[in-house]
Amino acid sequence: MEGQTMKLTDKYIVNLNHLDKDKFLKYPGVQGLTLRVYKYPSTAKTWFYQYRPKGKASVRIQLGSYEDLGITKAKQRAKKLSNDLFMGKDPHEIKQMFKGENTLGEQIKESYKSILTPVRYAESTNKTIRNIFSSYIFRKTHDPKIRELFNQLDNIQHVKVSSITNNQIRKFHQVMGARTPRQANLFVEYLRMLFNIWIERGITNNQPCQIKKEDKFEEKEYLDFLREDELDRVRSILIQKDLKTGRFLDSHYKKHKLSVIACALIAYQIFSSRRTRSEASKIQWSNIQDGLVPTLKLEKTKTSKKNKKTDFAMGDDELDVIRTIKKDRLNNPKSKFYYPPEDPRFDYVFPSAVYGRNIGKGRAAKSLFLVDVDKTWKKVLLLAGIKRKLKHYATRHTHATQLLRATGNLKLVADTLAITIKQASKYSKTQHEDVIEGKNKAFKQQEKTPLKEIV
Repeated sequence: MEGQTMKLTDKYIVNLNHLDKDKFLKYPGVQGLTLRVYKYPSTAKTWFYQYRPKGKASVRIQLGSYEDLGITKAKQRAKKLSNDLFMGKDPHEIKQMFKGENTLGEQIKESYKSILTPVRYAESTNKTIRNIFSSYIFRKTHDPKIRELFNQLDNIQHVKVSSITNNQIRKFHQVMGARTPRQANLFVEYLRMLFNIWIERGITNNQPCQIKKEDKFEEKEYLDFLREDELDRVRSILIQKDLKTGRFLDSHYKKHKLSVIACALIAYQIFSSRRTRSEASKIQWSNIQDGLVPTLKLEKTKTSKKNKKTDFAMGDDELDVIRTIKKDRLNNPKSKFYYPPEDPRFDYVFPSAVYGRNIGKGRAAKSLFLVDVDKTWKKVLLLAGIKRKLKHYATRHTHATQLLRATGNLKLVADTLAITIKQASKYSKTQHEDVIEGKNKAFKQQEKTPLKEIV
């Protein structure tokens, strides 16, 4: 930890602030004593003691905040610590003794290791939690719209866990909610969950995240899906086969500059309802049992319980996509789906074509399977003449809506999507909307454009 050595007075320290980055100031006359001045708009200033054991990396021990210690107590602690180290006392014990109560930022970072783990929460949930905290608590974001909000919010990452107030959290909720209502609600919910765990473990008695249900923002639920005519057009673009070989028709995908792997993945999702990153993309050939009852066996889904495997029966349409991929990879020497056995992508149904490639800043693509199909999805909608803004997640809603329309069985929808019946009931609302829209259009003259012209 590099720093400047200069005379430090209370007057000088109180008025210190830095716009560009944290600043480290060494206190003269007391070896190892350093003051860290956090970047503006934070007003936090913390004393540290730093030393370097022989032959080892530098060790930093937090002594306490400037507000709590001032200069005199900080010097006393540094001198005592130096003496303890000289007498052979365990540095870890010393660190714990001086550490005291964690700041919110410190406690969250510890929770990343002990609480927010893939064992306890789904990978996607952990990622969402970390992204929200990273942006709004740790302020590690380049989004100018989010950074604008910081002028209205306290920098609570440097505040002690017991000192976080309900008013501060409410302010976060209100300011965030004006921009992103769902993220605002999630921010409070995830932080409330952590505080509850910290209370259980005796870390704090403080619970500042108490916000009434009626005070939370109403979240607009995204339930849009492909209509019958749209589904037919999209389907014909996604899946084009060679009539002779039964393989994917290469000329079709080259003509429209479409990724055949991405098209196959999107089609598979429409027919199976599987989520992209957590389920569909990761499928391996070993997960598929093409027997009397074709079955997809997944180790874990987004909503599956801990260590519980989930089996899904495969319908004709999704099975047709899988069999076409299999035929293509076995009988097409130029197949995009095939990689030799020594390649780590060999067993993936939807392999990544960019694995190992340079993606900028000296980084190589690490994913063995395809994860991003948004570009292909938008192009397919354009080719199908669909002008509505449809998120890629509409594939899952399309499957659920089609299944409910055909069977009227909510439990079947719930089991197929691996969700609860209560969650599945939301798709029944789309049926009413679909009926109304159909009635309104039924007696209006509609200009019908052939698919060939659209494409």
